[in-house]
Amino acid sequence: MEAAKLMGYETPGDQKVPVSVRDWNAQKLALWHSRGLAEIAIREALGILSGCKHRDGCPGAESETEPCFSPTYSKAGENSESEVLTEGCPDREQRISALVILNAARQLAPADARKPAEPYFAPSREYYSDVMAALGATEIENEMLRALLRDAGIAVPEPMAKSGNSNEGSAPSEPAQLAPAEETK
Repeated sequence: MEAAKLMGYETPGDQKVPVSVRDWNAQKLALWHSRGLAEIAIREALGILSGCKHRDGCPGAESETEPCFSPTYSKAGENSESEVLTEGCPDREQRISALVILNAARQLAPADARKPAEPYFAPSREYYSDVMAALGATEIENEMLRALLRDAGIAVPEPMAKSGNSNEGSAPSEPAQLAPAEETK
């Protein structure tokens, strides 16, 4: 394959087909309208969400993915009326409707799939080696700082084990040691 195709600059979908100018302009106009309407729907749904009232401690006040508190009811018998034990968030139903509108607008908004403005060039081996060396040095510095904190009697949480590590489940290894300053000169 050619280098331009490997970099994603030319794709098989870039083939040209004859389309009348009237049809092309109609498609562009329809896409422009749908994008504008999706942006309006998203903006208005976010406005409704920001105006919803919540009970204290409601997880839905901070996150779109968390549910609001719902009211809890008690029922004494089959023919008796239910009694509200705890109130839910006052705008719970309005928030749910706004979330439905918001998610539908996000899903139906047209994708912005333009060709890249500039071709992608993979990093050189030298740049990759420099980044990996800096990462290794940072890991050593982190281990040295952890050792200093442990020596000072401060409890330090151990880092997460890397997946695929052969030492999983075993005790953490000793911190890496740097050579004394006089040896490195």
